[in-house]
Amino acid sequence: MSDNPSNPSAILNDHINKWNAVFDASRIPALLYHYTDFNGLSGILSSNALRATFSETLNEGSEWVYGKEVLKINSPVISASVRDALTPPPSIVQPPPTSMFVTCFCEEPNLLSMWRSYTTHGGGFSLGFEGPKLDALQIDDLSAGSRAARLVKVYYGKILPDPLLALLESAPLFAECVLENMIKDDAFKEEKEWRIIVSDPPVSSMSFHRGHENIKTSVHVRNLGGLPLPLKRLLYGPTLRDDEATKKTLTWMLRKYGYPDVIPEPSGIPYRL
Repeated sequence: MSDNPSNPSAILNDHINKWNAVFDASRIPALLYHYTDFNGLSGILSSNALRATFSETLNEGSEWVYGKEVLKINSPVISASVRDALTPPPSIVQPPPTSMFVTCFCEEPNLLSMWRSYTTHGGGFSLGFEGPKLDALQIDDLSAGSRAARLVKVYYGKILPDPLLALLESAPLFAECVLENMIKDDAFKEEKEWRIIVSDPPVSSMSFHRGHENIKTSVHVRNLGGLPLPLKRLLYGPTLRDDEATKKTLTWMLRKYGYPDVIPEPSGIPYRL
């Protein structure tokens, strides 16, 4: 912590250094993969956008609750007066976000558990995007004073790495709201997940649709000007037919929506229903 904890500028600089240690762009993998079904693929290609969903309505509905519990275990015992001293005034920074929207990626391009979970029993697609360029995608209706979308790494288990603990100690109110969406149970660690997170997007940018057991809301993230996404690979799932007709149809689809250099590839995993 700063030598002068009562100085708002010093506090802010300390926060920035610790945020940068967590959100280090140099650690982003060259490619990150988004698993989806055909409707997801069609929507992504035709709109040149990815959909970030309100985190509390994700299919793994207990995720954000788990994140809150892990943070509670790891949070230092800080009195209200000390928390106030650690928190820069609203004249310097915005108040903590009240909602978080996320879209998810995996470091692995061809993971059987991901095919089973997210692609209609292996009949979907794994879209490989340039990782560093995903960090440049933004929501529609982004305005001055709004929070920009960020690409973040997901951490697993109840023992947090030092950079997250330092951030949690430095800026508890702000960090808790973000970090609870960056923590998952150890059971999911083979996913090696990354997420684009969007804090408090404007209602004007939201769309609404039915989930399996709830109502979901989401926002689109895309390149400024609606330019094509940084898509570099497209794998089709192990339960789709691996023949020339499938490859040709996907090639036409990619060409129509502005991705002529992406070559469809079969998963190759010997998995059948």
